[in-house]
Amino acid sequence: MTSIGYARLITQLGLSVRPLRQPAAVSRAVNRRVVAEDKVLFPVGVAIEDTPLGHLEFALRHEGVNLEVIEAAFAHIPPASLVERLRTTPNGEPIRRACFLWEWLTGETLEVGVTPAGRYVELFPAEDYVTAATPIRAPKYRVLDNALGTADFCPILRRDALPTGPSLDELLAEARHAVEAVQGADLYERAVQYLYLSETRGSFNIEREMPSADKQARFVELLRHAGEVGTVDEDWLAGLQNVIVRDAYSREASYRVRQNWLEDATGRVTFFPPPPDDLRRAMTGWEAFVNDTTRCPDLLVKAACAAFGLVYLHPFMDGNGRLHRFMIHHILASALGPGLLIPVSAVILKHISDYHAVLAGFSRPVTALWDYRRGDVEPSVISSPGGRPYRFFAADREMRFLHDMLVLAVREEIPNELAWLKGYDEAFAQLDSELDLPRKDLSALIRMAQSQGGKLSVNRRRQYAHLPEAVLDRIEAVVGRVFNPGRVA
Repeated sequence: MTSIGYARLITQLGLSVRPLRQPAAVSRAVNRRVVAEDKVLFPVGVAIEDTPLGHLEFALRHEGVNLEVIEAAFAHIPPASLVERLRTTPNGEPIRRACFLWEWLTGETLEVGVTPAGRYVELFPAEDYVTAATPIRAPKYRVLDNALGTADFCPILRRDALPTGPSLDELLAEARHAVEAVQGADLYERAVQYLYLSETRGSFNIEREMPSADKQARFVELLRHAGEVGTVDEDWLAGLQNVIVRDAYSREASYRVRQNWLEDATGRVTFFPPPPDDLRRAMTGWEAFVNDTTRCPDLLVKAACAAFGLVYLHPFMDGNGRLHRFMIHHILASALGPGLLIPVSAVILKHISDYHAVLAGFSRPVTALWDYRRGDVEPSVISSPGGRPYRFFAADREMRFLHDMLVLAVREEIPNELAWLKGYDEAFAQLDSELDLPRKDLSALIRMAQSQGGKLSVNRRRQYAHLPEAVLDRIEAVVGRVFNPGRVA
């Protein structure tokens, strides 16, 4: 087999880019285009010019839009060759898209001297990609710019990654109905507060951090005001970062100006975010993506791309994970309505291995592009891919994961947490009327018994050995009946 298209560009030009999911190749074993799990095969007679520009045109016609490879390839494809090809075939769709992309990615202008005719061609084929709701016409090449973002930050999402159901609107409606069905103003407010606390603890626990009561209260307050800020910018993000980081020494006033990295227990680097020199351009594009209200009106798509895009860019030295999960709430808040949220972090915590797999799906191939040496204090970077792979990340995995977590949060986590709160109130009211115990002790015993399926452990009974066995037995019986219907109190 002989590689063609993007795969040929990568090998022929020595491009430092992430591996292709399905590289294209010519094979004598097929007489038509065949899509396999790990490659796309074309017959030997496929029409292609064996030059970098020829392979780029072939890729744009048959393989979709890979901005990472295209931008890297443009450093090796002379602009004059683009102009010459356009003048030869001014109505050719691949060359029109290639010329548009050259200007879009480089910020420079081609003097083409011809005016293409015919219909406008989409930059991203809408049958294959999630595209902007309001494409921008580029009359110079008769191209419809329907990218979700800009050249500074443009997540790419294939249409087959969109969930088939339930829709975001359906999920949010279910969440509102579940909480609003709670009877009584006091219980309703406590239910809402309980969801905020659950989300806060989940987000911090994912980072293996136990927040203090004060930090927990401040994060809850942030969640309550998610979605209220009209414009997301550096100052706003830095303010959020200051609230959620571990200590005053970790607070930052701006995007980082040092290289950050994550490492495992052995000191092996598991993730390099973009270099500081490339970060600001990417964050400018990320901010534009978040603040634009027209190009990506699908809030689920926007939440997945913005939240995961932020954690991949890692704009601060600390707090990026919690900021990335906060952005999910910030973007969904306008659709959910004031005073409510979906405890997505609490569900992520229960599916932490799946979450880490999604993050690793991006971090591993990107980090493999870095050449570095381990140091006693920090790694010594020899070369990096710059900001390109971070600005143009494929959001398919991230989209599916976020939708899965929202479904579980709405259909399992919220009902379970509301049922717990209702059960706790019922058990507390009954036991408080029967037993003469301090309220804090009764509350703690109910929680302990519930967490153990209605039983108090031997250690817990020893802890409360000053209480009669009959009292502890009664607490077990009531908790077991309330939280496990069918049991007799």
